[in-house]
This record gives sequence, structure tokens and C-alpha cells, in this order.
Amino acid sequence: MDTENRDFSAKTGDIVPAADGCKLNFFARVGHFSVKVGAALLLGLVKGVKLILSELLELAVSLLKVLLWILRELTSPLRNRFNINKDMQKKVMKAKKAGKSEYNKALFQFWFSYLFGEDGVFYTAFNYILPVVSIAFLIGIIRYGSGLEYGLSVEYNGREIGIITAEADFEAAEREVQQRIAYADSDETIDLSAKYSLRIINENDKVVSSSQLANEMLAASDEALTEAFGIYIDGKFIGAVTDKEPVQDALNERILNYRVDGVVKDISYKNNIEYSHGIYLASSVMDTKAAIDLLTSSKEKKAVYVAQKGDTAVTIAMKYNMDLNKLEELNEGIIKKCSKGMIVNVIETESYLPIQYVREMDPVTFLDYETVEVETSSLNVGVRDTLVVGRRGEKTSHVEITYVDGKEYSRKTISSKITKEPVVEKIGIGIYAARPDSPDTVLTGSGEFGWPVDGGWVSDGFGGERNHKGMDIAASTGTEIYAAADGEVVSAGWNTGGYGYFVQIGHTDEYQTVYGHMSEVLVDEGQYVSRGQLIGLVGNTGNSFGSHCHFEVRHLGICLDPALFLNTTESFNTEADKKKEDDKKKDKN
Repeated sequence: MDTENRDFSAKTGDIVPAADGCKLNFFARVGHFSVKVGAALLLGLVKGVKLILSELLELAVSLLKVLLWILRELTSPLRNRFNINKDMQKKVMKAKKAGKSEYNKALFQFWFSYLFGEDGVFYTAFNYILPVVSIAFLIGIIRYGSGLEYGLSVEYNGREIGIITAEADFEAAEREVQQRIAYADSDETIDLSAKYSLRIINENDKVVSSSQLANEMLAASDEALTEAFGIYIDGKFIGAVTDKEPVQDALNERILNYRVDGVVKDISYKNNIEYSHGIYLASSVMDTKAAIDLLTSSKEKKAVYVAQKGDTAVTIAMKYNMDLNKLEELNEGIIKKCSKGMIVNVIETESYLPIQYVREMDPVTFLDYETVEVETSSLNVGVRDTLVVGRRGEKTSHVEITYVDGKEYSRKTISSKITKEPVVEKIGIGIYAARPDSPDTVLTGSGEFGWPVDGGWVSDGFGGERNHKGMDIAASTGTEIYAAADGEVVSAGWNTGGYGYFVQIGHTDEYQTVYGHMSEVLVDEGQYVSRGQLIGLVGNTGNSFGSHCHFEVRHLGICLDPALFLNTTESFNTEADKKKEDDKKKDKN
């Protein structure tokens, strides 16, 4: 029997495998721990419930004690009365034995005490009923009072002139009277002091407004008064007229005949004009014609305007509702030239009652473009040039312009739409560093293609007696060769036609460049390369006599002179380069 992996149970004597024994021991501990935790939670829950129940019981006992105390207090008079009645009954029974006279006397005392004595019927009823009756009476008074309407009775010059609902109405009436008095420009003052008191308003009382109260106050004074229409501009009294119709007709006619260029809407007077019929001082009543002349009057005054960006003589004339010739007369030459910051003489019109109107316009405004600088290998080091010309954008807006007396007062943009996006101007900063060894190698072509070798010099040009198809740039073997412009590698590798190891790159506009006699090709066919990117190393492979790079420029398959497309003067245009070359010459000397 194999006993190496078995344990013996002390209690049962059974043989249990060791691994199973460990598992049983673990689960037993877990079960024991779970029972302990469950028992603790249950015990805690029982204690919590017990605490809550004990607190509720104590609260119930306290409430019961309070209720018993209230009951004892309420029934105390009855119990006292019951005890008194028992004592009185004993006395009556005792007096009955003593004789009829004593019996009647005791009986009277019993009923008197029962009805009128302390804790008797009437005494108890009074103590209980009186508070209830008092509360009901108070509620009735409050309900009655809340249903009443109250007002302030105003007494002026010894008599009541009206009832107002708030003290503010009297203050408004007082200001109104002050305005009418101030217009009269009289040295005599009118006493406006009044008394007011709170009282209940009945159906015969008349509640007046502040304007009606002002009329009553003036009527109660000793001033000469008349019935008229007061004219108020933005709430300010400016005079009175006997008939408002001619005045209003004149104001309407002025609006109808007002000269405005273009289509306008919402034309009206800027100020609020109101008429109030009432009692006014006779001295404040104006002649109808004088009132019309005052309200329709205007005056001109000279002013200056500082021209803003985009202003022209036409826009300034429109802004001030001026004739263009008049503006030219005040500012000679402004029609031909009007610049920002220019001081412009203008005529402003000020009306007693300015007319305002709204015009809808769709002005076009320009959006300035941004200028950014970018490094580019399309330019040699030290060269700056415009890669993309910036162009202003355009925005069309729908605006409502409010004019007052012909002068622009405010404007509100309803909507706007960009009709032409601005074009960001890009300034190129050249980083292309390849150039000949010496500034004596002067090529003044277009610069469309960059010098393809890191150094070197022209050892053989285009054409000649042997009809050379490109330009030979002599340099040491292993010198780096770069792409002269952005493009795609058309061919790369060994050429059996005499170019040796070469690279051919296709560019835009059907141009191609060829780089021959390389010692090593560093790009693959189909690869896209950028101007200045390393594509190979100078060598002496193929039909070559000496280490150099054979460089060709082709257009539509026709070989062109590379000198027409190379510009080496831009490569030596910095002070550092000139100093460097001067140092080289000094070293040679």
C-alpha cells in the first residue's frame, strides 16, 4: 500500500490524500470565518433593532405622560367640582335632619355653589368658551379688515383734493407741478406741502392718478389756470398748447418730407413725444405756431472727423448727410485723396427733435491675410523669396445702420458670410546648402534646379564639338549628389548606355534630370524625393574619364543646357560666405 502521499485522520482513522486534506482544511477555515462574520452581523442587527425599539418606547412613554398631564389639567375643574358637590350633598343631608329651615338653607347654598361658585357651571363655561369666542372674534376682524381697501387721503390748502393708493403717486404729482411751475419762469413760488393720512376707501371716494392729482393741486392754488394739452419730450414738460392736432400734424409732415437717400425703414423721432390733457398754468400755454417752430427747429454747427481706415469722401458725406460738393468745399482735395487719420471738417445738424431711421446695407469688407515664414529646400541657404502670394479675403455682411439727423448713430450686424477666403502668404527661407566649391563658378540661370553636388566645379559644359548632352561637375569620388528638385525616381541603377550607375528623376511640367557615373546609387525606382535629398555618390563608372557627375536637364525628352536652370550666385550672397572665401584666398597666398 502506497502511503507516501497520504495523511492519517486522528479522529476517524481514515486515510485521506494529502492534497485533498489541504483543500478540506482551507474550506473548513473559510466556512468557520463566514459563520463568525454572519453571526456578528446578525448580532449587530439585533442590537440595532433593540436600540431603536427602546428609543421608540421611551418616546411613546413620554408622549403618554404629556397626554395624561394635559388630561389631568383639563379635568381638574370637573374633579374639584365633583368633590365639592359630594361635600355639599353631605351638608344637605345633615341639614335635612336638623329641620326644614336648615335644609332649605343648605339646599340654596348647594345650587348657588353649583351654578355660580368657583369651578361652577358658569365659571367653567366662561373659562372654556371665552377663549374660543375671542379667537373667533379676532378671525372675523382680520377677515373683515383684509377685505377693506385703504388709500392715502391728500389734503392741500385746507381741503381734500383726492385719494391716492401710494405715496409715490403724490411725489410724481409734485414733480409734475414743479415742471409746470418751472416753465412759467415766475419769481413767485407755490407751496406744494400737503398732508396725507391713511383711511378706508368707500364707494363714494374717488382714487386719482398722479397726473390727475397734479391738476387738482394746481386747481387748489391761487394761480391763473387753463385747460390745455401739455407737451412732454421724454417725460419732460416743455410747454402746453390749447390744441395738439396742428402740432402733431406739423411733426408728421416733417417726417414725411425728410430727405433720405436709399431705402429706409422705421423712420421716427428719436425722442418720445407725449401729450397730456389737464390743468396748466396760463403762463405755460404757448402759441401753436411758436410750439411748432420750436419742435421743428434745427441748427448746424461745424465739427471735425478723424478719417478711419476705408473711409472715402463719399462715405464721410453719407455719414454726416452732407452734400459731396459741400464736403469738398470745406476740405479741398478730399475727393481725390482721403487717408486714415486725416482731419476732415464736417457740418453736423442738431435738431430740437432729431429724426432717426434705419437703413439696411450689404457692405463688403476685406479680411487681411497672414504671413508665415517656412524653411524650404527649393531655395538656397540665405535666400528669401515669396512662395505663395498673400491675398485678402472678402466678407459680405447684412447690417442695419441707425442714423440720427443723417449721422450714423449705431450699426447692428444681422448676418455675415465670407465670400472669399484669405490666402496665407508664405515666405520661403532657403535651406538648400549644395553649391560649387568656389564662387568663381558663376551660373545665372533661373534657379529652377539646385546645384546637384556638394561642392565640385564645372569641368565640361553643354554642347561643344562632341555635342555634350549635359554638364560635367568634377568632384572627388564619394562626394554626395542631391536631387536638384522634387520628383519621382524614374530609373535608378546600372545603365548600359555609358552612364554607369545613374539616377533619372521625373519632375513637373515634363522635366527630367539625370545624374550619371555614380559610384553608388542610394534611391530606388518609384521613390519620391525632395529637392536636396541625397540620391547617390560621385564616381567614375560607365564611359567616364575621371571622377565626376554627369548632370542633364531634359524637357519632353530633349536635352537642354543645365546652365539655364542653375543659379550659383544666390549660394554666395551672405557675409559669412564672402568672409570664408576671402580667408581661403589668403590661405592660398
